[in-house]
Amino acid sequence: MPRSLKFILTSSWILLTRCYDAYCTYQLTPDLSKEKNPLVSVLGMGWTSLLITLFILSAYAIYAYYRSVFHAKDLLPIEKGYSFSNVIAFSYLGFKEEWPAVFYKFPRDLNRFNQYMGQILTKCLVFAGFVSSLMWLFINHTDFYKKIHSASTIYSLLVMGCFVIIYLWNKQLYEEYKSRDESKLMSEL
Repeated sequence: MPRSLKFILTSSWILLTRCYDAYCTYQLTPDLSKEKNPLVSVLGMGWTSLLITLFILSAYAIYAYYRSVFHAKDLLPIEKGYSFSNVIAFSYLGFKEEWPAVFYKFPRDLNRFNQYMGQILTKCLVFAGFVSSLMWLFINHTDFYKKIHSASTIYSLLVMGCFVIIYLWNKQLYEEYKSRDESKLMSEL
């Protein structure tokens, strides 16, 4: 699929599913009294601040995705001998480290951060769009789901799904890194 078409479809999906989620939320709870989103339930945001926050996050995700698609930067190390843990950290930070460092260190290069988020955040928002759209379709068009629906299940599914997505993407990067290393060895022989 051409890059431009993939970008348009992915960006459209993110925007449409975020709008559908907001619309359905408003239909169910116009005053947000039943909303379980932590931005509302924990931070106490109202509609205006919630929509502004979600718009900014979605716009940033699409911007970062645009940068990663049309101005791609190689996130892999050129040195040999990196472990899977090292490649995970390097792809985010830009220097050799173990994977837990991604939770407490920040990349020195904003472009690297945008490239990384353009891949990870976009994939997670696409997944979240599927989950939230299916959730709302089930809530609005079935009786059985309303009885079993719970915010904790939805948020658990979102968190676990995003961890799987991030793991698989990092595994793919590591395989690419190893294949580069192997192809260099073959060319040196």
